[in-house]
Amino acid sequence: MGKALQESYPSTLSSRFTVGRDAEGQWVVCDRLGLVGGLFADRASAVHFALVESDHCPGAVCCAAEDEVLRFSVVFEAPSAAKPAPSLRA
Repeated sequence: MGKALQESYPSTLSSRFTVGRDAEGQWVVCDRLGLVGGLFADRASAVHFALVESDHCPGAVCCAAEDEVLRFSVVFEAPSAAKPAPSLRA
């Protein structure tokens, strides 16, 4: 997997992506900004996604410790304080 992937315990803030498991045991990739990520069938698929998304940049992907639970819902949740879109009137 090269130098783009690092095992990190705990995950570091310098990495763009963290690969780990959520509370249900599913494989998760989380972007540190909460902009991109996904749920995956296996670890290899999750790591592959993160490596491709980070353009194989060294240190961009880290793997969470086995006992660390990742929360992925940030990407899928609707903003709670979002304002409705302004209506357009002709």
